Amino acid sequence: MHKELEVGDYLLVISALQKDDPADAENVIGFNARVIVTRLDRTPIHGAVLTEDSGEMSGGHGPFATVGDAIAHGEAWGRHFVARVLGGAV
Repeated sequence: MHKELEVGDYLLVISALQKDDPADAENVIGFNARVIVTRLDRTPIHGAVLTEDSGEMSGGHGPFATVGDAIAHGEAWGRHFVARVLGGAV
């Protein structure tokens, strides 16, 4: 599952990635979040970099319990990244 969100001049593509139990692939243990940040006008974010990728993010004690929790964390991370790192509006 994923969500696309415009934040100022940026597009956040937030994905919830299912995590399976390594001992039992049929048992879902939760979801990690990943955020891809690009500019709406497709110009580089900084230098020649066109996108920023958060990598997989999990909760404090492992994967998030629900898709909604993972998406919410990804959105909060993305808004913070745009506001604090890129200096854009949230």
